[in-house]
Amino acid sequence: MIMTLVKKDIMIIKGYVLAEIAIAVGIPLIIANRQPQMGGMTGLLIATLIASLSFNLAVSGKENQYPKATALLSSTPYMRNRVVAAKYILYIIIYLFCCIVSFAEMKFIPELRVESFVQSAAFVFLSQAIGMGIFLPIQYKFGYEKTRYLCSLFYLYPFAASAMKQMLLFESFGHLRRSNTGTSAIILFAAGLAVWIISFEISKKIFDGKDLV
Repeated sequence: MIMTLVKKDIMIIKGYVLAEIAIAVGIPLIIANRQPQMGGMTGLLIATLIASLSFNLAVSGKENQYPKATALLSSTPYMRNRVVAAKYILYIIIYLFCCIVSFAEMKFIPELRVESFVQSAAFVFLSQAIGMGIFLPIQYKFGYEKTRYLCSLFYLYPFAASAMKQMLLFESFGHLRRSNTGTSAIILFAAGLAVWIISFEISKKIFDGKDLV
């Protein structure tokens, strides 16, 4: 049932799917061409976060046009939980797609190669969880109309996160990177998963209490 809701979200913005693919494929290529010193992890990071935000705006905009459809889908508390879960699963799918595309591009473009793809993917996973994990509960609380302008600020987040990788977060795991890349990747993935779970629980609680009529 949840995957049916995921498919529903994809279908209602099927005209934007090619744009999402273009973002995933194009941003790393642009970075390799214009700013090769930034590396492949930055390309994956920016592509994942911008694709996530763009998808959110497209789906939320469509749902805002047909509020009765959302109310019908969410007619029971059980269904409300699934509606929220489907949203979160969508962002995991976007992340995985961007990782697959980026991994393939790194095989052919030297400027995009990284020392450890798994560790880079783990950092991007955590970054996406933090960015979207903050934005989604805010959107559930205040609605699409009040938060769509806030979303423009979140478009700056990929670049802030890219800078952050050189500072606080990666410095904190520096000793792990040198000694055990797998351990640091597991820590980053676990932290990202924890953020997603906390965000989901908050969004679910907010959505359960909303009057959709």
